[in-house]
Amino acid sequence: MTSTLHDLILRRLTSTGADQHAWSLLILAALESPDSLDGCLAGTQSPTPPKRARKTSAAANTTPAIEPPGVYLGPITVSGFRGIGPATTLPLHPGPGLTLVVGRNGSGKSSFAEGAEVLLTGTSLRWEGRTKAWKLGWRNLHQAQTASVSADLLVEGDGPLTATRTWTAGAELATGVATTKSKTGKAKPLEAHGWSPSLTTFRPFLSYNEMGSLLEDGPSALYDALSTVLGLEEFVVVQSRLADARKERTARITACKAAATTLALQADQVGASSGEPRAPHLAVQLKAKAWELPALRKLAEGGADATRDALDTLKRLAALIPLNVQAVQEAVNRLRQCAAQVAALQGTDAARSLARAKLLEQALAYHVSHTALSATCPVCGASNVVGADWASRSQQEVDALNAEASAVRTAHQELDAAMRAARQLVRESGVLPSPVAGELACLRDLREAEARWLKARQVDEPATLADHLEAHALDLAEATTRVATEAAEALSKREDVWRPLSQGLALWLPHAEQFAAVKDHVDQLKEAEDWWKAASEEIRDERFQPIADRAIATWRQLRLQSNVDLGAVELEGTATRRKVALKVTVDGKDAEALGVMSQGELHSLALSLFLPRATLPDSPFRFICVDDPVQSMDPARVEGLARVLADTAKTRQVVVFTHDDRLTSAVQRLGLPARVLTVTRRADSVVEIAEGRDPVSGYLDDAWALLKTTDLPRDVAARVIPGFCRLALEAACTTVVRQRRLRKGGSLQAVEDLLEAHGKLRALMALALFDDETREADVMTRLNRTGAWASDTFKGCNRGAHELHDGDMEELVTGAQELAKKLVRGGL
Repeated sequence: MTSTLHDLILRRLTSTGADQHAWSLLILAALESPDSLDGCLAGTQSPTPPKRARKTSAAANTTPAIEPPGVYLGPITVSGFRGIGPATTLPLHPGPGLTLVVGRNGSGKSSFAEGAEVLLTGTSLRWEGRTKAWKLGWRNLHQAQTASVSADLLVEGDGPLTATRTWTAGAELATGVATTKSKTGKAKPLEAHGWSPSLTTFRPFLSYNEMGSLLEDGPSALYDALSTVLGLEEFVVVQSRLADARKERTARITACKAAATTLALQADQVGASSGEPRAPHLAVQLKAKAWELPALRKLAEGGADATRDALDTLKRLAALIPLNVQAVQEAVNRLRQCAAQVAALQGTDAARSLARAKLLEQALAYHVSHTALSATCPVCGASNVVGADWASRSQQEVDALNAEASAVRTAHQELDAAMRAARQLVRESGVLPSPVAGELACLRDLREAEARWLKARQVDEPATLADHLEAHALDLAEATTRVATEAAEALSKREDVWRPLSQGLALWLPHAEQFAAVKDHVDQLKEAEDWWKAASEEIRDERFQPIADRAIATWRQLRLQSNVDLGAVELEGTATRRKVALKVTVDGKDAEALGVMSQGELHSLALSLFLPRATLPDSPFRFICVDDPVQSMDPARVEGLARVLADTAKTRQVVVFTHDDRLTSAVQRLGLPARVLTVTRRADSVVEIAEGRDPVSGYLDDAWALLKTTDLPRDVAARVIPGFCRLALEAACTTVVRQRRLRKGGSLQAVEDLLEAHGKLRALMALALFDDETREADVMTRLNRTGAWASDTFKGCNRGAHELHDGDMEELVTGAQELAKKLVRGGL
């Protein structure tokens, strides 16, 4: 965005106090770029907040517009383009003033208008939107090898400049190369002057087709044309950035809600079809008015919830490791082997030595702990027998007995170790989970098998323990395997059912976790949009008011004798609802402009909107070219057009191309300053320019030119030359009737109606000679009084419109010239 717009918005934000709102930063970010707006919303960057501005007057905040250097249009030279063959120059004078370029249809005048437009813009709006055939005929048929258009431009402060666009043989229109060159400088591209934006914004060319399309293409097209002039594109860009950001985030919110609804529906279906308890729990969570995201996150991550007990039980059961039957059997075998070895040593000397050794060890232990009490034997009561000597002899005996009983002792130690190992196997069997809902049917068998297995804890006799372990180990192992297998299958089924929901939940959660922040962003963006829209409309209306006022003033000059009044021109709406409101009244009643205006009135209205736009001070172009503005206009409006063009020409160079002599007549009749250039097209696209010719002279010049064309077939000359002579006489009669009737105070509309109603040569001659259209019978009498040459000329011109002229062609042209002169000067 331009710094000017940035400063303007800063002033409005601070002056209205809007800068105190968080959304004001979004506006400043949108002014910078879409990335800046996204960064501001994401919290990764922040625009410079507006500083509180001092309250200043509106005048202090307004910087006078600086007009760019003006560009005037000088002579235009066209070669090989449209209707012009050999190079021909239209001698325009650069500077303010009105120039009328006149000529009949096909004379080549519009080729100069389109040539100037293509020279500066590269194309012509007359061809835009048309079929390809419109563009194929841009090269002149009589000079198709090369084509060029050049114009002398007078740039204020820089002096004269020549702009040229050329095309090589066979090149397309769009490939033309445009350059400029000053008298002292080097050639450089036309684009280097920076006029391209202004050629779009303040386009100084208007054709008849555009006058129609300006209103008929719809209110949005006219709005765009005017908003470009007002520099509103930047406002539209920022509006779009804010709207796009809001829509994108609104779409994310909508998508998040829709995804939650879809996931909840899926969870309901899964719960109903599979009985998976987590599914309805998820559905309830998703349907809640406010989502409990921590709980949902735990659910997605497999954390605890109301259904976790059963799920954990399945996981624990699936993880059960069956009893190692082989290890149990080995423990049983070891236990039985050790017990058998101990039993085999019972009653042997070794066993007795071991028993005596244990008895003496107990006596020694008692003696050590009770020596202070007495030396009396605790068993037989003999005195002074349990002393130090006894203890020494007894320890020696214990050592001897133990040596003799080592095999028995080892057998007992191994049996104790076997018993501990067997009990350890019992202790290592897992504790099963408490009963839960949906418990596996086979789990009861495992519980019973485990209960039987654990009874081994109360068995102390080795042989009995071995029998117990051997009897129940296989049952416990098989029951454990069944439970683990079924638990794994049940767990897999539950996970298969739950997995799609879990995955969907995991994908949805990141969006849900951003939901609150995104919703806040949407609210802030909506507030920013509302403020921006209101500010844009105020600025738009302020900028447009001068154009609207001038358009209304121009219309009132052009609407002479029209009952349609233009009350206001306003820009309304935005985006797809943007339009230019043309508030008109018909005899005081409100109406729609396009519905009640005639074609001529619509063209006048289009011109009223074009002129203020094209002549704004911001435009570097001090010229405007208007092609065929008179069509469809009634006579009274043509006079209004003449005045409007003359007023505009006081400060601008106005070049009007027209085939209708009514505009020339109106300018001359009203005494308005104007320069008239007449364009005539000869054979082989040779175009000639004459200055100041009236219509009568123009037709006669064309007749003389054809008469002097040596290779023109006789039958063609005999048909065409009398036609030009007749047109010259009709133009002379029309001039006489208009001047006479208007001098008498008649209305222009009445005069034009009279001429249109009696447009044939004999009726026009009656009006010119007698001011009475009913006296056609007296025309020949008056002409015969003038001379036989006059009546013969009249009859030759009149008959030439229907049949070949068989008389002397030069006498006919000479007679028509003399007769027209006498008519205009009142010599008849």
